[in-house]
Amino acid sequence: MLLQHLKTLSNYGEIITGSKNEIKLVREIRKMLEDNSDEIRQIPIRVLNWEQKELIFECESKTIDAISLPYSLSTEVEADVADNFKECNGRKLMKIRIKNLYEINKLYIEAVENDCLGIIFSLNNEKRKFVIKYGDLLSHQPSYPPPIPAFYIKENDFPYIKGRCRISLKTDINPFATGYIIEAIRNSKNENKIIHITAHHDHWFKGERDNLLAVALLREFRSNVYETHLISFTAEESGSLNFSTFSWSHGSREFLKNYKNTDDILLNINMDNISEESLILKAVPGLLELSRKYFKNVVESPEIYSDGYSYIKVGIPSITIESLGNIHYHGEYDVIENDKSNAFLNASTILDIINRIINENIEYKTREMKEELKKDLVELPAELKSYLVNVEDLLDKNYMEAYREIVKLYGGILELNQPYSTVELFHKIKGLKIARKNDVCIEDLGCIKRLRNDEIFYRFYLYYINELKESITTEYINKIYFVLKKFF
Repeated sequence: MLLQHLKTLSNYGEIITGSKNEIKLVREIRKMLEDNSDEIRQIPIRVLNWEQKELIFECESKTIDAISLPYSLSTEVEADVADNFKECNGRKLMKIRIKNLYEINKLYIEAVENDCLGIIFSLNNEKRKFVIKYGDLLSHQPSYPPPIPAFYIKENDFPYIKGRCRISLKTDINPFATGYIIEAIRNSKNENKIIHITAHHDHWFKGERDNLLAVALLREFRSNVYETHLISFTAEESGSLNFSTFSWSHGSREFLKNYKNTDDILLNINMDNISEESLILKAVPGLLELSRKYFKNVVESPEIYSDGYSYIKVGIPSITIESLGNIHYHGEYDVIENDKSNAFLNASTILDIINRIINENIEYKTREMKEELKKDLVELPAELKSYLVNVEDLLDKNYMEAYREIVKLYGGILELNQPYSTVELFHKIKGLKIARKNDVCIEDLGCIKRLRNDEIFYRFYLYYINELKESITTEYINKIYFVLKKFF
């Protein structure tokens, strides 16, 4: 039955947020959920819709089977191809092999800064998609539209990207498109406390592992203890307004921004990217004991690249359940052939774990967060530590409100010599510590780069870092003071 539901959903093909195809899929998800729900809501939100309309890509008169990467703008280019960024000089296209899709962000920025006319990526013999961005990474603010186009080709075609290439690309961008969130509600005896179980339905190519299998699972959850909201988000893969470099999870952020009372949401459990590989649960401290009661592979590290992170940022404890990897991530072969696949075994495990969690009396273990704060105190300024001692006392006494306020203080850090962002408490202070040695982007602060290596510059660069640190310490103290004054 689960396979049948999955194939029904994937038959609608690629779903880009704000597209006509999304409306068709949303109707199907609604139909799938409404039979066993007490209420169902269809929530429209504004999204940025991007679609490739036409692409001609030729090198030395050979037609190349290429795709453009979102949000490339329409362009006409005829130029030679370079193997080195420094050869571009406003005259050439750049081609490069990558080992990981998450390398694209930094390589794209390097191509722009070296005045390349466009950049062509290749990973292997599977077409892939990934949102390109230009500006300070991890920013929620409006950013630049992509200055140059980006393309992806299969590994077999990479040797043919040489000599003179001609590219004609037509794309359509609608910054006022509408995406849709489906929220199905199942009532229970405790309607004052709510659990949100979430997945996302927008996807590249067929997207069965990422993330239609999770969407197909939504209908299988029911709690006898808590009111349960089963939510399928739009705009997880793309759709953030104004070309924001924090390009993912726009749908869940908008949903929570407009939610009447987030204090009623006890817990979010988010499912994403269910493949054949081993499962992992990523939870905030306070939910670790609960998670480990039902699953061994639990890490106390929130997942930034998924909708669960939107809940964390508004102080709602979250667990994200996902596979450790997906060889077809964002790829054209993201199709599950039959229900003998290990992906379905993983789906069955997830179903069992979540149904067990939502049918027990859930209590935050706030002392887990206290222990996390203790570890962080070593890296924090003395004036901030003095306030956090009082917060530890509140966590010791199991004050839920104080706990949830601390959850809000998680944020993202991206070292520019690493492919992935990490999530940390007091991330701005920790990011500034990294900035003393490495270039880094810090969520809601910006990217900090050491532009020169000489001693004189470095002395004043450290002065700049210390001034920033002082300002940010004051910012955190004000937030902690706001928490403490409710209790003292």
